[in-house]
Amino acid sequence: MAQLVAAQYARGLFELALEANQFDAVLGNLLRLKEVMGHDEFRLALSHPQIEPEEKFGIIKSFLGDPVPNETVGFIHLLAEKGRASLLSLVIDEYIKLVDERNNVILAKVVSAEKLSETHLARIKSMLINKFKKEIRLEEDIDSSVIAGFKVYVGDDLIDTSVKKDIDDIRNSLLEFSQVK
Repeated sequence: MAQLVAAQYARGLFELALEANQFDAVLGNLLRLKEVMGHDEFRLALSHPQIEPEEKFGIIKSFLGDPVPNETVGFIHLLAEKGRASLLSLVIDEYIKLVDERNNVILAKVVSAEKLSETHLARIKSMLINKFKKEIRLEEDIDSSVIAGFKVYVGDDLIDTSVKKDIDDIRNSLLEFSQVK
């Protein structure tokens, strides 16, 4: 439910920003806020029921600094006023999806056991551009359960080059073979 509500707010802000020709400025502000959303104190303040909407609005605005387009200010005020400030992170993610869609960009999430080198990421990105014929925005995630190699999630597609996948494939083949006899 929260995802659906966030998508509706993001769509409204996206259309408003396009109309006002503030598309890039609003995106920049939202990306700054997304960075701040990593701080526990900030997230707790936005979701705390005893902090008044005006105070939440002030907290958010203070992190943005100046200048902030009226569209961003109005939107943040609306979220705070409607008691939806805790959805800000989801709204930002949905807004970024709309931006990517407009710019013909697709998100690829690369998951590996440890951080990949910039050269390796560039090769992955190049391979994905050739495969999908679209610009690619990479996000990297670390997951210690990935044994060597990496996984790439692009929409519903999964490219799995991990050793763990190979081990699982062998295990499944052996299980199938043992059930045949």
